[in-house]
Amino acid sequence: MAKAVNKVDGQASRAAVVSVEGIYQLYQNHSWLWGKNGTAFFAVKQRQFDAWTSDKGKPGYGDGTWFIPGDGKLCYHATWHGSWGSKKSMTCFEHRQAGKIVYQRKLPDGEWYAFRDRHGKSKLRYGDYASSKMKRIKAKL
Repeated sequence: MAKAVNKVDGQASRAAVVSVEGIYQLYQNHSWLWGKNGTAFFAVKQRQFDAWTSDKGKPGYGDGTWFIPGDGKLCYHATWHGSWGSKKSMTCFEHRQAGKIVYQRKLPDGEWYAFRDRHGKSKLRYGDYASSKMKRIKAKL
């Protein structure tokens, strides 16, 4: 496992930083599918960020805005709500690209992984796959 992580780190470190336009094209009006643990939607309109999560079986949602500060980064400010109350946070990710492969890591010190593979398979899907479930969770809280 550590050897595979080191290989991805090496590949990502040699890859080019994704441009502001490249980050925008990746995320605009796309949902980031987090498996069974949630989904986030990055709307173009007012750069709205909507998400739902089900961490450890506890449903919650986040709403806020997303922005691209440059240097291959995408960030979002969000207020997260759940049975625990609410809390504000800012989360950022860094992106690098080699050919069709886009690497991503959570800042400040997350591990690199293939966010989009060489076949174009991505963690992102065009459309809003977050807001309807987010609204259902919000109504229950």
